[in-house]
Amino acid sequence: MAEPTAQDQTPEPEPRPRFPRLLALMGLLLLGSIAGVAWLFGYWEPRLLPVRIIEVEGEVHHHSSELLRQKIGERLSGGLLTADLLELKEAAEELPWVGTASLRRVWPDRLRVRVQEHRPIARWNADGLVTAEGVVFHPTTGTVPAGLPLLEGEDKRAPAVVQRYQQWRDELMLVGHLILSLSVDARGAWRLELVSGTRLELGTGTIDQRLARFIGSATQLDAAGQAEVVDLRYSNGFVVKWVRSADAQARADTDRDPRSGKRG
Repeated sequence: MAEPTAQDQTPEPEPRPRFPRLLALMGLLLLGSIAGVAWLFGYWEPRLLPVRIIEVEGEVHHHSSELLRQKIGERLSGGLLTADLLELKEAAEELPWVGTASLRRVWPDRLRVRVQEHRPIARWNADGLVTAEGVVFHPTTGTVPAGLPLLEGEDKRAPAVVQRYQQWRDELMLVGHLILSLSVDARGAWRLELVSGTRLELGTGTIDQRLARFIGSATQLDAAGQAEVVDLRYSNGFVVKWVRSADAQARADTDRDPRSGKRG
């Protein structure tokens, strides 16, 4: 009887190693343990390390410290270690008067909030305020500071309007005038109203040179009388409309009254 050749012999299958299955099982157990620890930490951390105190630092004039604490407390979740400081920062900066806010943890049970408020230099349009940097904001609560001038224009023009206001304010003060309001319309035409009651029409052209023309003549104009409107929208000069005196106004009214018996 012939012996089987090498081709006729079928090799027996080798036993599969059990290590990959064991490693996979250990991995699942590890993940389950991590998830369990995370859940336990999330459950117990706010209870063991709660935030009991919210401190407010910085000058808070228009929003009380209590209002800030309330706003942050509404958004606070977790304990001292798990509180989301970025979310709480955003919550504080949602208050209209708050410019910037920063938070840090203070062991063992408090959050410290440092606030820097917007500092308005003027009113903006009907219901806004604007800072020296041209930041427009709209307070919903608090008291608007008294005595602020009025600036008007599109919000996108705010930085340019503020820059002009600050420059012209200083220049006009040198000749004894204060700005009551400054506006620029959609066409880019500028207008100034002074506390003295004079309105300056600057137009859309070389407005700095036009204002300089008024400043150079302000002393003579003030000596001549009360200017109601100074129209500077001319290349080489300006036109003045004067405020009539009480006597002149009365005579003008009489001349226009047909019952006076006088001809106009």
